[in-house]
Amino acid sequence: MHIREKTLDDLLNTTYTSILESGDELTASKGDNFEIRNAILTLENPRSRLSISETRSKLISCIGEFFWYLNGSDELDFIEYYIANYRKFIGYDKTEVLPAFGAYGPRIFGENSQFNKIIEVLKEKPTSRRAVIAIYSKDDLLRQDHRDIPCTCFLQFFIRDDRLHLTTTMRSNDAAIGLVHDVFSFTLIQEIMYTKLVSFFPNLQLGEYTHIVGSLHIYSKDLPDIRHYLGNEGWQNITGMFPLEPTLIDEELPKIIKIEQSLRLGVNLSVLEVNDLKDPFWKELAVILFAYYFFKKEDLETLKLLKDLCQSDPVIYFLAKKCDELVHKGFNNEIL
Repeated sequence: MHIREKTLDDLLNTTYTSILESGDELTASKGDNFEIRNAILTLENPRSRLSISETRSKLISCIGEFFWYLNGSDELDFIEYYIANYRKFIGYDKTEVLPAFGAYGPRIFGENSQFNKIIEVLKEKPTSRRAVIAIYSKDDLLRQDHRDIPCTCFLQFFIRDDRLHLTTTMRSNDAAIGLVHDVFSFTLIQEIMYTKLVSFFPNLQLGEYTHIVGSLHIYSKDLPDIRHYLGNEGWQNITGMFPLEPTLIDEELPKIIKIEQSLRLGVNLSVLEVNDLKDPFWKELAVILFAYYFFKKEDLETLKLLKDLCQSDPVIYFLAKKCDELVHKGFNNEIL
């Protein structure tokens, strides 16, 4: 099965329909599911990485997971700020003081950063077939504790026809929960890689994102949500995030990382910190981080002010939704 679409919502619609119509029923350790094997999904516009639907929009957990990766962290306290039940999700109990064994951040951006090595490889040889970030390793196969085994095997970057493409290969992917998070983080990693390379290759453009999965599945418990998405929410408008500004990436990344860390740790920052960011992409992400911070404090007035600073449809939708949730006091930041 090879599905090609321009936006994430289009990709989700076609993928979910295919799994429901053609998937094989399977009983696995995590529950009954419908599975398609050897699925290939191509997102033609990686910047259209966000859903603007009611049930598939997972903006906070997507952003939280991305920053967790970017910081090279395996600390559960970090990701639990954004996804309250992450510990339960990976099979840890509340009393265990352990790192997340399968965390991607240390494997991508940690010591001896594979990400930085890929920049060197592609600068030296743009047509290289060695631009591979390995995530799943033999240690994951051999270790006795089988909890939190990485689902992603590797990321492979290609420069072809003056476009930077990324292909992700996964052994397993939960289409209802994990897929939207993986597409968000990996396409953003792809775009950051693009910003790091474009000064060396002035004609370079952002290419396609391809997602290859051995077992792509929907668990039976998630079928009501998926059917609601397909039957009631319909096809969404074409939308995308702002492009990253390559000339600002080295200046802006440390700033946004500092803002994220400060808010997560409870440091009282001024909203005016947003104005220190020049790139519209990172500025809007900062607005979202501030919005989440003030949402948790139930500060509706500041949340409304932040909404007025946004321009892209997915973010405006997200903030409007959070304002509504505050009014109705119905917020839940669990992934499931």
